[in-house]
Amino acid sequence: MTSSRDPFAQPLFTPRVLWLAMMVSNVMAFAAVAFTTPPADVPPDPVFVGVLCAVALFVAVVSVVLPARLKKRAVAATQLAITEAADPNASVIFRESTPRIRVFADTQDVAATGGRVMLTPLILGLGLADAIGLYGVVLVALGLPVVQAAAFPAVAAVLMARLFPTRNALLAPLEAHYGARVASDQPANNQ
Repeated sequence: MTSSRDPFAQPLFTPRVLWLAMMVSNVMAFAAVAFTTPPADVPPDPVFVGVLCAVALFVAVVSVVLPARLKKRAVAATQLAITEAADPNASVIFRESTPRIRVFADTQDVAATGGRVMLTPLILGLGLADAIGLYGVVLVALGLPVVQAAAFPAVAAVLMARLFPTRNALLAPLEAHYGARVASDQPANNQ
């Protein structure tokens, strides 16, 4: 009897919970400060606002580039077993040999490795994006109008949204590096 349990469910559970917690905290921190801080008599120094905008832009670029490089390096350090299997999507004419494709030998190992490879870049990307949202919290606390300061958590939310942990995000770097696929993902032609 085979298990119908998805081997990728567990490695994706923790990253998804972390992603949701960071998304919610980004909005809640800004809302808490925006609605509880009394309006300031004097707006913040425009130079300070400009500097925080420049820093936020730099952090946004780093939050995209650095996790991608870390993930690429982590994938290169993995060691997964590869085997060949008959391509279930290939059409075979009488007396031809069935084309072969590269597949991962152990799906559980691929899921666990993909989860480990994904986690550190995800945490780093979420943390850097959250920092941008916190700049908005600081600015609204210093007296910048809420409408203007809301751009910071909005940008942070967009950067975090693109990091949502999916099965494809977990598998794609490994599949690209090894040139192999998960055997259970291949639909079989029932002829």
